[in-house]
Amino acid sequence: MFGTALYYFYISSEKNGFVSDVDEIRPHLYGFPEVDISKTRIKAVYAVPKNKTDFVYADWKSVLEEALGKSKKFHGIQFRGKSALNYDVYPDPVFLLNEAPFYDSNETNFGNPRALINIGEEIEKRIFQEDGDLYSGEFSEFKTGEYSVLTILYEGVGAAGGIIQESEFETPEEIAASIGLDMRHIFVVDIKSVDGFSLLSRSFLTEQETKFYGESLFYHEFAHVLGFPDQYDRYDIMGAGRLKPIEQAYLDRHLLQGVGVIMQ
Repeated sequence: MFGTALYYFYISSEKNGFVSDVDEIRPHLYGFPEVDISKTRIKAVYAVPKNKTDFVYADWKSVLEEALGKSKKFHGIQFRGKSALNYDVYPDPVFLLNEAPFYDSNETNFGNPRALINIGEEIEKRIFQEDGDLYSGEFSEFKTGEYSVLTILYEGVGAAGGIIQESEFETPEEIAASIGLDMRHIFVVDIKSVDGFSLLSRSFLTEQETKFYGESLFYHEFAHVLGFPDQYDRYDIMGAGRLKPIEQAYLDRHLLQGVGVIMQ
């Protein structure tokens, strides 16, 4: 069993700012019309805990690129060509510094957001920062105006995604009170290089019982980075449609209205 949710991740220090230009109608972050997502780029990483280096999935890059390619096509169709999704894949597996229990939460029914945070923060330091041992200037670079996303294919358990924003407050309690959200969906992180991040267990894309809808789950978690909420009472990819092949999935009309793709 697994569960996912839209999480809001906050930092207190300055990070790359959102593009704020509402002079013309553009696709925007769900719930945040000032955030332009007409150009979105995923930086994708295959992350392997220290105790699982002997279990690296041999064809991980092909599996990841196939999920990214199908997500790009799905995104282009659903957004009516108004938002371009591009991606880059880190060329090698990232062998994490710690074993899986360090990254995972005790309870993964809500998607294992702790793994997303812990792995994301490690990748921030090792790949995106110039003094990191795995730093790649070419991989870490985003073009001007791109909405930036880190996507983690995890050799472990979990499925989660969310938005990273700045806050003047320091604790989840303060942040939750200031914006009227449930504190369970708010975490404080130390990531400055991207506007949002997502994580999916590699097994969803390769295991027999899940691989036929794995790409839908992959996009589902990415869609949380665009602000889309779960809606399990509906049949689109943010609801029951996440358990269908991505070729049969769609984004609900009211979600597309919420990002400015179609009019009310």
